[in-house]
Amino acid sequence: MWLIEHFHDFAWIVKVAAISLTISIGLIILTFIRILAQALKRRKWNKTMSKLIDRYGDAISYILSPEADHNMGRDKVLELLDIDPQDADPHKLLKDWREKLCMSRIIYQARISEDASVEGNRNLHVLLNIFGLVDFLEEVILKDKPHLKVESLLMLRAFKAPTNQWIANSFINSKRKRLKRLAIYASIMSSSNMDLDYFESDFFGNNFCIYDEIQLGFVLQRRQSAHRKIPNLAHWATIQTDSEAQAMFVRMMRQFNQKEYCSELEEMFHHNSEAHLIEEIARTWGYLGYVDGEELMSDMMLTQPDDGKVSILHALTRLNTGKSLNTLVDGYRNSGSPFVKFEALRCLYLYGEAGRAKFEELRANATETEKPLFKFFENELTLKDIPLEKSARYHSRYGDNLFSVA
Repeated sequence: MWLIEHFHDFAWIVKVAAISLTISIGLIILTFIRILAQALKRRKWNKTMSKLIDRYGDAISYILSPEADHNMGRDKVLELLDIDPQDADPHKLLKDWREKLCMSRIIYQARISEDASVEGNRNLHVLLNIFGLVDFLEEVILKDKPHLKVESLLMLRAFKAPTNQWIANSFINSKRKRLKRLAIYASIMSSSNMDLDYFESDFFGNNFCIYDEIQLGFVLQRRQSAHRKIPNLAHWATIQTDSEAQAMFVRMMRQFNQKEYCSELEEMFHHNSEAHLIEEIARTWGYLGYVDGEELMSDMMLTQPDDGKVSILHALTRLNTGKSLNTLVDGYRNSGSPFVKFEALRCLYLYGEAGRAKFEELRANATETEKPLFKFFENELTLKDIPLEKSARYHSRYGDNLFSVA
């Protein structure tokens, strides 16, 4: 009001400038106050973290290290933490919400450290029990801000804590995608049922990203280490509508050695038009030694784009049954791509005595434009550097101009 009366007789542009300046100064002051408050808050968090690290940090790192006994009892852990058993009450050890979250972060960092033991789960669970952190993190998941919910789910998962199934399920339909994903993966890891129908839904069809492959691989490894059955990944691949999601499940079949389900991919391989999915199925059959897919791969080899041809050639070479020699020769003779011709020669070179004999026959009859491809095989040291699984690295270096390596 004072500002309006003071500038009453001034030109309107001066009034606007005065009001704008006043508002700007006010905003600057508010911003400064907020920055100061954040700095004080951060200082308080850092002080709490430093205090807990100074008191418990070294002991926690040792308890979770490979050097420690993997089956310490509660009394031994309390002794290492220098805590009197009569004072071993979570409410006495950690005074408030801030200290509990800081302690959770300290144990989490020690757990995921490269120096941590991969077998110290019992010690970890004793630590969590002493400080009452599992119940605390589940409470954070239910009550606090979204970013803290996500952090708490991540920590519980790293702790391999038996997350309350109801808590995980309560966020499976969350509108926040990251929270929804973590809730799903937390549920998968702790769930005892075998069908895991989260993947029967449209979750991957609508929201799939590479993050899912990392998360799913992690939780399935944890299920495996806990001696829980890994579900049929081929089934999950066949029911997806997104080809990237299908390819992810096919890749995971290699990771978890699910050869017994390879036959379920035949229909997808035969009728799918997605080249990258055909490549993944061929690689999986080759790595897992699925010889029943050999004839199907041979029949489809020449119909695929270059990368698909190479994947099939590699798979047939890994199977190495002796039945696909003509297919490898066709890969060389019926392709105009130096990339495919070179990989076909590599496969022949590695395909036992019959393959090596055919390789030498092709070398003897090579044209002038083909001879540089064969010169590459004169260097045995180079050959040792490019087994079949290294082809992608090799071609990323040289591109399709294979003549340059001769």
